[in-house]
Amino acid sequence: MSVDFFWRRVASGLLDDLSPKELGALVPHWFDAEFRPLREAGMVMGVERNGCLMHFVLTSSGAASDGAAELPVLGGEQRVEGEEDPDCGWVGTELWVLRPDGVREASAFLSHVVVDDLVTRLDAALAREVVSLGFSWPWSSLRAEELTADLRELRSFFASAAAAGDAMVKFESA
Repeated sequence: MSVDFFWRRVASGLLDDLSPKELGALVPHWFDAEFRPLREAGMVMGVERNGCLMHFVLTSSGAASDGAAELPVLGGEQRVEGEEDPDCGWVGTELWVLRPDGVREASAFLSHVVVDDLVTRLDAALAREVVSLGFSWPWSSLRAEELTADLRELRSFFASAAAAGDAMVKFESA
């Protein structure tokens, strides 16, 4: 399994003005020319493989029962545009959006997550989750370090977005 996950900070008005396909086009992928400059400007974030594991860690933390734990990765308003193709299956765009209040709520939740302790505490559960998701590699201390670093970066990314009053577009790429 290889699923990458991308987050893109946007002005909140775009959420109402653009279709899911148009919003998806705002989220660059690794090899898009605009990815690097947007990442350096703090406007986009991407992780290789760890999106589902980040969601698992945050929702397994037990820190929030009000749904805030779901917001940073797979939570928010789902936007879908496309159709079922008889030869290819689903063809279209599926993404999640958070309005500025959702970004602030996610940031507040993330600010209280002690990432290192949480990943260590969930080590055995993460090993099982890696197997259940069909990853081609085993859970290891190296993977734990990468996941911890990604979660720290996510916390910082959401803090900056919340401080700026930005909305968020989130996209999972298989």
